[in-house]
Amino acid sequence: MHVDYCITGSFPVPKGTRPREGVANQFVLPSGEVIAVYPVIEMASAADADDHRDLTWDEADAYGIALELYERACTLEESD
Repeated sequence: MHVDYCITGSFPVPKGTRPREGVANQFVLPSGEVIAVYPVIEMASAADADDHRDLTWDEADAYGIALELYERACTLEESD
């Protein structure tokens, strides 16, 4: 069994941010730091619990969840 999902969104970045060459969905900030867009799988202890946290790759693997089965597509667009 698998879950199909699609997440879209946007966020502002400082002027001078550029795509990282040869690496999908990573961007170099003017400071030289790198930001990346990755999907996150969260887990809570129960349906009514407010203790959501991101699963690590190893935790997800232990549950039989393969986080590497996704595609990403990001673009950098100039804004006013």
